[in-house]
Amino acid sequence: MKKFSLFFYFAFCILHSSFAQLGEWTWVSGDTIPAQPGIFGTQGVPSTTNHPPGVYEPCEWTDQQGNLWLYGGIGGTGTFSDLWKYNVSTNEWTWVNGPSTAGQLPSYGTQGVSSPTNTPGYRAYGIMTWVDVNNNLWFFGGWSSSDNNDLWKYDITTNEWTWINGDTFTGGAGFYGTLGVASALNYPPARLEVACSWIDNANNLWLFGGEALSGHLNDLWRFDIAANQWTWMNGSNSTNAVDVYGTLGVSAPINTPGARQCYTHFKDLSGNLWLFGGTAYNPSAYNDLWKYDVATNEWAWMNGPNFQGDIGSYGTQCVASSSNLPGNRYENRSCWTDACGNFYVFGGVGYPSNGDYNDLWYYNVSANMWTWVSGDQTTGSPGFFGTQGLSSPTNMPPARMGASSWIDANGNLWLYGGFSSGFSQWGDLWRFVPDPSCTQCNNIPVAVFSAPHHICPGTCTDFTNLSTGATSYQWTFAGANPSTSTDVSPTNICYNTPGNYLVQLIATNANTSDTLALNNYITVYPYPAPQGISQSGDTLFANQGAVSYQWYHAGNSIPGATDYFYLATEGGDFNVVATDANGCEVEAAIFDVVASVPSLVNSLSSFVYPNPAIDKLEVGCPEAGDKEVSIEVYDMVGALRLRTANSKLPTELDVRCLSSGMYWLEISSAKKIFRLKFIKQ
Repeated sequence: MKKFSLFFYFAFCILHSSFAQLGEWTWVSGDTIPAQPGIFGTQGVPSTTNHPPGVYEPCEWTDQQGNLWLYGGIGGTGTFSDLWKYNVSTNEWTWVNGPSTAGQLPSYGTQGVSSPTNTPGYRAYGIMTWVDVNNNLWFFGGWSSSDNNDLWKYDITTNEWTWINGDTFTGGAGFYGTLGVASALNYPPARLEVACSWIDNANNLWLFGGEALSGHLNDLWRFDIAANQWTWMNGSNSTNAVDVYGTLGVSAPINTPGARQCYTHFKDLSGNLWLFGGTAYNPSAYNDLWKYDVATNEWAWMNGPNFQGDIGSYGTQCVASSSNLPGNRYENRSCWTDACGNFYVFGGVGYPSNGDYNDLWYYNVSANMWTWVSGDQTTGSPGFFGTQGLSSPTNMPPARMGASSWIDANGNLWLYGGFSSGFSQWGDLWRFVPDPSCTQCNNIPVAVFSAPHHICPGTCTDFTNLSTGATSYQWTFAGANPSTSTDVSPTNICYNTPGNYLVQLIATNANTSDTLALNNYITVYPYPAPQGISQSGDTLFANQGAVSYQWYHAGNSIPGATDYFYLATEGGDFNVVATDANGCEVEAAIFDVVASVPSLVNSLSSFVYPNPAIDKLEVGCPEAGDKEVSIEVYDMVGALRLRTANSKLPTELDVRCLSSGMYWLEISSAKKIFRLKFIKQ
């Protein structure tokens, strides 16, 4: 399970855990009345009052930050091309792109070139979607004025669409080329009424089947994003191909699902591609389950009958059994894969009743068994909304087909919209919190940790493991020593070199693993400026430029000695600790200092007050009498900094122009010179 961020995880828990109970539905957002126009608000501005219109068969994505995305669909006023984002942690919809009205025509622009004016236009009736490793949103096909075979990419960061591949007109025949051979000339025929799409572990896009103008398809295609090439991988290049089931549970090169409108799709933890049900050209509907092995290019019939029209068997709610089986159905595009690599499917339409379902089913891959989890055994259920934001065992979405679905970072199931016979298009958003005791996906690990984010070079830090449900851990600390650990909460992880470093935690239990990888999580500040101590007379000077200083004598802190200089009143060993703007410290030392209490030259009667001085310095010398004197101020390297002539003592000097530091003050009369030190703060 990919983790989106620490903030997302904690925010979700805070906002939703208080009213989300295991095994219960919650009506989260939108209308309880179908065919409503939605509330668009201001484009680009999220709001808790915003929500899309009631729509049937839009398309959906979940981005790498855990946001839920929705595009298009058929509403009460036509077919839309609006793009929406839902933030799970804040419960806010944002109208991101496209008009708030139906019927926008496509604007393809230049193939391969994004533009703010590009748009796929209005689209519905089965659109295949993917999210690539770079967090781009992709879709293929669907219906506008007819079926399409254009491939589009949406860049979240630029808010721009790019037409990548396929025809700019509807009903395109495509080009199969040679089975198993990629080519820039290949591309799938136009199709609709299909949502069977997957992205493999190599970031390739896959699609299967659907309805073309001349019939139903069972072709399997792969698109290489980097090469911008399609490959026809499996199935027939003609319509209405029949099923070849072979032996249950055994893959073979000749096995293939029959041509069908197909909506329910999954990918397991091993990277195998699965599909369930759909409707054939007859028409009737399937409830068979198939697995495709990407490595061997072979299909295996895994579960369900090898014929159409089977009504299935519910069994006992939350009890898995080899005899359980969802009834035949199509338009069941609400489907999810959990952290254990097992599958959920909700609703759809079955034969011969042609009624809509609101039942939720769970399939355990390793046990090869179905479990009826929630919902009614009959079609046409009106459901029950309950109170918005509060879960309840009596809450239930109305029966529907063609609803969009997502799964969040905590394994909760979300669905939006769809169509109920006799009710029209829905605009409601629902969340279901799975009960591990019902679904057999117990104790799913969630990787979470905390540590100081900013440290000084040469610092060692500790990491606090906040993960749940895990039995073992694998840590990676880029740039640190040690660089890995299997401790629960590693301590004494040392960073010596300035920079920004990744920290990764893989939390594992018997079911699965969860990875939390945070780039630039640890910032090691630059080295502080080097320090040294010089001595001038009995004054010690550190290098200037630090934010603060602290002087020590014989290892003991000297109270009040916090300037870059210190007037030593006794000899011995001294050191200073300087701190920079990042709070990083550097130390310098000097040994065997010889110092004495400062005294006047030529006279003990001269005085300065206050010492240290800030703005004004009172200067007096009784031995000078009432004669005029000159006063000169020198820095410690002998440079003249201030002079006054023809002054009578006592007098006041304005020393605001002097920098902080130690100075010599000379009082010159006709026959004598009086010299003393003072400090300017």
